[in-house]
Amino acid sequence: MKKNHSSLPSPQELLDYIQQHKGEVNRRDIAKAFGIKGQARVALKTALRELSQNPAIQKRGKRGKRYTSLESTSSLITARIVKITEDGELIGIPEEGEIRQEIIIRSHRPDTSLSLINPGDDVLIRIDEQGAYLVRTLEQKEEHILGIFHTTPEGNLVIPASRKIRDQYMISEPRRLGAQEGDLVEVKPLGSSAHRKIPGQVTRILGSILESKSMSLIAIHTYELPFEFSKSAIDLANRATVPSLEEREDLRDIPLVTIDDEDARDFDDAVWATPDTDPDNSGGWHLVVAIADVSYYVHPRDTLDQEAFIRGNSIYFPDRVIPMLPESLSNGLCSLKPHEDRACLAVHLWINKTGKLLKHRFVRGLMRSAQRLTYRETQDAFDGKETRLSQTFVKDIIQPLYSAYDALNKGRTKRDPLNLDLPEERIYLNEQGKIEKISPRPRFDSHRLIEEFMITANVAAAISLDENRTFCMYRIHDKPSPEKLEALRDFLQGVHLGFSKGQAPKPTLFNQILVQAAGTPYEHAVNELILRTQSQAVYSPDNIGHFGLYLPRYAHFTSPIRRYADLLVHRGLVSALKLPGIPEFPYSHEQFKDMGAHISMTERRASTAERETTDRYVSAYLAQNKGQTFEGRISGVTDFALFLHLDESGADGMIPFRLLGSDYFIHDPVHHRLIGRRTKKVYGLGDKIKAVLMDADPVKGSIIFAPSVSKDDLSRAKKFKKRRRLPPKTTS
Repeated sequence: MKKNHSSLPSPQELLDYIQQHKGEVNRRDIAKAFGIKGQARVALKTALRELSQNPAIQKRGKRGKRYTSLESTSSLITARIVKITEDGELIGIPEEGEIRQEIIIRSHRPDTSLSLINPGDDVLIRIDEQGAYLVRTLEQKEEHILGIFHTTPEGNLVIPASRKIRDQYMISEPRRLGAQEGDLVEVKPLGSSAHRKIPGQVTRILGSILESKSMSLIAIHTYELPFEFSKSAIDLANRATVPSLEEREDLRDIPLVTIDDEDARDFDDAVWATPDTDPDNSGGWHLVVAIADVSYYVHPRDTLDQEAFIRGNSIYFPDRVIPMLPESLSNGLCSLKPHEDRACLAVHLWINKTGKLLKHRFVRGLMRSAQRLTYRETQDAFDGKETRLSQTFVKDIIQPLYSAYDALNKGRTKRDPLNLDLPEERIYLNEQGKIEKISPRPRFDSHRLIEEFMITANVAAAISLDENRTFCMYRIHDKPSPEKLEALRDFLQGVHLGFSKGQAPKPTLFNQILVQAAGTPYEHAVNELILRTQSQAVYSPDNIGHFGLYLPRYAHFTSPIRRYADLLVHRGLVSALKLPGIPEFPYSHEQFKDMGAHISMTERRASTAERETTDRYVSAYLAQNKGQTFEGRISGVTDFALFLHLDESGADGMIPFRLLGSDYFIHDPVHHRLIGRRTKKVYGLGDKIKAVLMDADPVKGSIIFAPSVSKDDLSRAKKFKKRRRLPPKTTS
């Protein structure tokens, strides 16, 4: 029976067809069976020639036009190349079948054929008892551009959403696919042009840019973020149930509580504290940090694990979450909801009165959260304000948490980790998804309490894995590079702050600078620059310590719902400590290194996507206020623009030189200022300034301001425009 095929059949379909025929089949039979005609027969010939590398298929006849199947000893599957070794070996991960770990892919072809293969390419491979062999590379995905559809007098135009793409795409009527003004669309380029106007084809309409969800959709499609789970992963998650107590430690009588933001979507950690009864530890504390036991539900190489690894972490946008695990786990069995039994991996921590960790013990347990608290509510209760919580609850549960935090904070103060003060802006959405307001997220001691509890638990996890000689996915943070330190030193000298070249880079040094900058016009800029001076924190099995926290060993243990690194640490602890239900821990050091590189990449990708989406929301929020005046501070001075940070909303924008007026401004990089050659007007770092909002582009997330000027300034500017502009001079 003829098969309906609009394109060449897959290698597996060809293999299946030949193996279904016990005798021989020729190329004509195959072409007829799949409805292949004309020039497509040439492609079929090539595909069959490559397929014949499989030992299960044998070519017959003088010209090799007939094929017969032998006993199946191998299979054809696709794989993604993840790296190429120094020796030229291809390392890939099969994307189908039972094997889902890195394998070496060999080739029978000349080495020159491998030079066109790069990491990220998809290839067809043959797997048999001898190993994996390259059959051929697969076609890469067509390039698609995300942009906004506009109808103009010159024709239909798509403006790319990415700031990095300067081309525009002309769309003819037959190729608009019904797109309307303001639609967010995907475009396939159909050629090139020297005038940055490229012909294109709309391939997909995602919705109107006026819809608030479009802000995060741009990030999802720009960074190709996986946001849908396979049916098999969802089914596997839906079948999960809470385990019975059995060999688990019963923690249900301990009044553990979760403390999170009001808008938290999942609750994966719970805490409790009580005075230590050991007479040798007077003033010390016994803490319990209980974490959702994700490793009980997600096993190495199952479907949930594979899809969680691809994601690497959850991603949080103002309007939605892209979870690392399906909702039935992330918001269900792995969310520590109050008064419900939950599987957990918990650590008992004993600290002395100065916050030093004396000993710890990890257990696999069954817990029941006593209360779901928020940071504000917890802080209000501790401060004696009226809340829904009883006085007994506050006295027995909340006050001991703060007392334990006081001890931990003494240890932190002595350690003196990096102490940046960069307020986080929170976007408040209404039921329609529109922004109601943007304001700094409040910071309470309840936030710091949870942070110190989590840091202590993370340190204990790293210690346990280290002492048991088990691979640990450390969270490492290198010290700043000499080049970045030199740039920071030059900047600080310009604002009369700084440090000598002989001082070693330690968090204490940066904290001293931050104290000097506090209360000055440069406070925000100094915090930002010190942050940019730091190295990128990454995941690795090779420990170098954590510079920012000033800790010799540190791992992420406390958020396995949303970070794959924590899930690996959980598996390592269960295996190393021989806790009940020991899972397979099938990793080599080399695999851990590659996994660390991958999840470090997904973390950076998520951070960029979240930041850009926030910028788009802020731009959309301010767009309705074009022409209005705002107050802010100059947060950056360059040779092409001023950068402005608004006090009220925390939004960041820029003032291009072209909007500074008719004067010519000279850039003074040493003192971080601009000086008007004619007017002697000075714009300096940290200066307060009133600025008029000129433009806010929600698609690109950009905000443009111009300085607010008086009527006299405008009059002088108009007169000056009639005179010839002064030529530029060399920057001093």
